[in-house]
Amino acid sequence: MKQIYEVEGTLNRGFVGQITYTICLEDTLSKLDIHFSFDGDKRTFRPEDVTDALIRETIETCRRNYALEIDEDRARGIILGDMKTEIHTLATLNDEFLGCIHKQLTDRHMLYENGTASEGCVPRESFEGVLKVTVLVFNVIKDKTHYRLTVSGE
Repeated sequence: MKQIYEVEGTLNRGFVGQITYTICLEDTLSKLDIHFSFDGDKRTFRPEDVTDALIRETIETCRRNYALEIDEDRARGIILGDMKTEIHTLATLNDEFLGCIHKQLTDRHMLYENGTASEGCVPRESFEGVLKVTVLVFNVIKDKTHYRLTVSGE
């Protein structure tokens, strides 16, 4: 397949929001691949990432936002077991839903070909018009989390 569009960016810790990329398809396509990836090593915390400051911040966040009192061991468990960068992708064509990938993968494809589509996507025979790909960012836990979006087709 021929690459039609490519964009890269960087997200920092605490970012929550949506970024939509609009691509005008110049030709009618029978195959489409929307590929999104982000730094796999920035998805979760490793034991060496856990600092006293991060533990204190987690304890304070639990207290302030959830009225929950936790100790340092529980905070460490939350940091290592529960916290993650969570980013999904959503696609529309001419404002019609094409699909949304919710899986916790750092590298994913929304692949459409021969009337079939990836899980979470609606099969189509052809693609023409305005493609919008929205990167849905629910949480970023580490600074300088790099992402890449490519769209390919034929």
